[in-house]
Amino acid sequence: MKKLISALACIMAVLFVISCGSTPEAEPEPTVKDAVEEIKKDVEETVDFSAANKSLLALTEAARQSAIEFGAEKYFSDGFSVAETKYTSIKNNVETDSSKDYSAEIKDLTARYNSLASASQASALKEKADALSLANENQKAYDDGKKALEEYSAFGADKDGATLLAKANEALAAYNDVVNKGLKANAARERQAALEAKRNADKVRAGVAKKEEYKKASEIFKKADSSYVTANIEGAFNGYKTAKETYSALYEEIKEKRAAAQALIDAAKQKVADSENYAKEADTIAPLEGVVAGIEAEDAVLLEEDNFANPEDAVINVEDGTTAKTAEKVAETAIAVENAAANAAESVIQDSQNTSEAK
Repeated sequence: MKKLISALACIMAVLFVISCGSTPEAEPEPTVKDAVEEIKKDVEETVDFSAANKSLLALTEAARQSAIEFGAEKYFSDGFSVAETKYTSIKNNVETDSSKDYSAEIKDLTARYNSLASASQASALKEKADALSLANENQKAYDDGKKALEEYSAFGADKDGATLLAKANEALAAYNDVVNKGLKANAARERQAALEAKRNADKVRAGVAKKEEYKKASEIFKKADSSYVTANIEGAFNGYKTAKETYSALYEEIKEKRAAAQALIDAAKQKVADSENYAKEADTIAPLEGVVAGIEAEDAVLLEEDNFANPEDAVINVEDGTTAKTAEKVAETAIAVENAAANAAESVIQDSQNTSEAK
């Protein structure tokens, strides 16, 4: 406090000299700026930054945990190692010297860890885009994301956290765009494929022949519709895919068994036909007369009438209801948007080619 009073006195003296117009030549008088810096220094020496440092460090630790969970050690081992070294150093400084303000260093490290989390998410999304062949759905966004990730990886250890975070977020935004838009259109097409597979399954009466499997596939389809309209696009895509594969498997299995059964029926019919021809030939040579034991009259009822259940009743309708209709509209829109984007891109390419030819 005495130093503070002394510094204030210096400022007053400087201001007084300036106001009087005196310019002593013996030695430079302290300026207002010098006095303010002196006050700032004195204030900093009296402030305890331990609470503020620890509070900021807690944010760093949360960002660090996020980076670990998103796979920073896997995707960016070198960058993560640099961050860990800085983390250990800053943490030790905060614990051993609470009087110093480490806010700048801590904030920079927090941004560095956040960048690792974002870049790792972007890398995971790229893997998903590659696995699902989504690059063609939004080629520009895919290329932008790839470039941003490459630039992020090329940054050295001396690059500041803010720059790292900006570049990582750029990559994440691009790949989010690729996966979300591309997956939405893909899910729409997968829905159409699942419906076509179900119609085939219905043709072979899968609801009767394989009741439980058919019912489960229909429930999965309905759940996928629900996911689709609530923006759980990946869940919808996986659900439609599973339903499609199940319906298709049922169709192939039942069709194969029916073909085998039909072959047996055809063979049996042929045997019956052969027997009838033989009987006719025998009857011509030596016809039977009167009632013969073991041979029934033509109008005799041999079996009781069997009333079979209507197989159409086993068909589960997955295309009715609000959710199904909404999912259908969303799917149509997604495909229309994708087609429009493809047409626009094709138009740009064509215009470019025409311009080049004109030159």
